[in-house]
Amino acid sequence: MIKSLRERIWFIKGFFQKYSRQIFLSIIITVVISLLLSFLTKNIPIRKEQIKIGIIGQFGAGQLPSYIINFLNAGLVSIDNNLQPIPGLAEKWSIDDAGNTYTFYLKPNLKWNGGNDTKASDIKFSIPNIVVETQDPNIIKFKIPTKFSPFLSLLNIPLLNQKGSIIGDYDIRLKQKSSGIVTEIILESSTKKITFNVYSTTRQAITAYKLGQINLILGLPSEYTTDLLSYAQINKKTDFNRVVMLVFNQTDQSLKEKNIRQGIAYALKDKSFGEIEALSTINPNSWAFSPLVKTYPFNLQRARELIKSPITLELAASPDLLPIAESIKNQLNSDLVTINTKVVTSTPEQFQLLLMEYNIPVDPDQYRDWHSTQVTNLGKGADEKIDKLLEDGRVNIDQKERKRIYIDFQKTFSEELPALVLFHPSVIQVARNKTYLNLFKNN
Repeated sequence: MIKSLRERIWFIKGFFQKYSRQIFLSIIITVVISLLLSFLTKNIPIRKEQIKIGIIGQFGAGQLPSYIINFLNAGLVSIDNNLQPIPGLAEKWSIDDAGNTYTFYLKPNLKWNGGNDTKASDIKFSIPNIVVETQDPNIIKFKIPTKFSPFLSLLNIPLLNQKGSIIGDYDIRLKQKSSGIVTEIILESSTKKITFNVYSTTRQAITAYKLGQINLILGLPSEYTTDLLSYAQINKKTDFNRVVMLVFNQTDQSLKEKNIRQGIAYALKDKSFGEIEALSTINPNSWAFSPLVKTYPFNLQRARELIKSPITLELAASPDLLPIAESIKNQLNSDLVTINTKVVTSTPEQFQLLLMEYNIPVDPDQYRDWHSTQVTNLGKGADEKIDKLLEDGRVNIDQKERKRIYIDFQKTFSEELPALVLFHPSVIQVARNKTYLNLFKNN
């Protein structure tokens, strides 16, 4: 046995003596290759997945679409399915008894894109008339001049540091025209680059898709479904964040009386135009929505009782809404009402009837859109009760009381009728495959 063991040792010793040079070179080569591969892995850029998305509209730097904000999930608060603010990057917050100091507590272990730890003092805020105080590592205080209950919902925006980085996996960059209008929104992580190309018209987006310049289009009007069926995977849904409505200019002599506006509403036979009929300017998914409002089912006799003498009105509409405007014209034209249509590319200063898409705010506060003191008052109306409800709704912090106020607002709105809400439009997402389609399937 000892002899056998010795023979094995001599054999191994002889092998190493004979091939020591080759073994030594092999070890060196292996080490060098390993080091080289390690260097290349760290320094050669990883091929990122490229996704190009078309969106339609006009956006400024502070007006990112909600689906991009929700995708980034980089704000102090997020918005839940009932459109209520819930913790986002802040794990909790408190509001003082006076209702004008909000204290937020950041979640632990947050990191800026790039890996640096987040401190409260790193965050860059630029909010007019609001004092911001920070206490590292995680406390942020906002002191606002007066009570403003929609304030929480306004904080669903990405937090930035002085370098323009946000918290989380993605970096965000914008390309803008000299006017400030955004032309591209780029989100980039270590593995993915998502580019949102912004188009001013629907046709531009569709043409870019057909030419292969983008992989996905978000929020197209559903009437383009047939045109795109042979090109794409399509997902259709109702957009409850928007409502198509007929706005009455209450400073116009023909429309200043409530009975005329109601008479037009009763004379309109089809208000849904094949879509889901709307009841309110508040999103039906919102915690503040109420279906208990006055409606105007087709009733020609009632319309004749309310509109006592013939009227002629001009209906302004954008090119996209012109087919709906023509349908309204055909329904209303009679010995009692004569409608002439007019195409406009933006909201006109002067109008009688305006067919428009209204972007419903996340918070039910609609002060700027309907209060008589606002130059942005869509119907140019001056109803004391609507004014009072809008004033109360934005300063009351108690949500139960706010809900009561906005239920009353919706009832009063449907009675006074500064605008007749018609329907929530359908939209489609168009994608080259289901993977792209699923990327923003809830937006």
